Amino acid sequence: MPPTPPPAPAERFARVIAGLCAAVAARIGGPAGPGLPGPLIVLIWTRLQRMAARVTRLAAHVQAGTLPPPRRRAVPRRTVSPPYTRLPRSFAWLVRHVPAAASGATQLQELLADPEMAALIEAAPQIGRVLRPLCRMLGVDPPPVLRRPRPAAPEAGPAPPPQPPRNRPSRPPRPAPRAAPARHAGAPPLPA
Repeated sequence: MPPTPPPAPAERFARVIAGLCAAVAARIGGPAGPGLPGPLIVLIWTRLQRMAARVTRLAAHVQAGTLPPPRRRAVPRRTVSPPYTRLPRSFAWLVRHVPAAASGATQLQELLADPEMAALIEAAPQIGRVLRPLCRMLGVDPPPVLRRPRPAAPEAGPAPPPQPPRNRPSRPPRPAPRAAPARHAGAPPLPA
């Protein structure tokens, strides 16, 4: 019987996410003590599942040779959200709320160190949009392959010719302020 090939990077990533989802689901409050609020657990679990689905989908596109080019992300509008509709953003927040997620952080570090995963990220830079937030959630320093691409600097060409000064219509001079009338010694005071 031939040896089984190691799982593909996308499959390994899905396993890491499945472990994180199990750890998050185990943090629901109960008789053992307080846990995380149910809406927060659902929000975290949904976010993790979407991450796994996106990486799996992008890896399939890379394998099939049908990967669409990366598109520019629109700048989101800042709005005030009700509680439990946005996840925290601080570094390693998931490990603080779910201590069992630390093992997922270690697995993610190992996966990101794998050359096959680095090749997948280079082939599909869109995966960086998934992995950078996950690294932040788990307190993992992203490897160099996950650094955001810098916009290309414009080519240095000849300097444009200086613009001639614009002729603005001149304004008429302002009239000088009027002098206050002289008051006589016996005149009544001026009304206010």
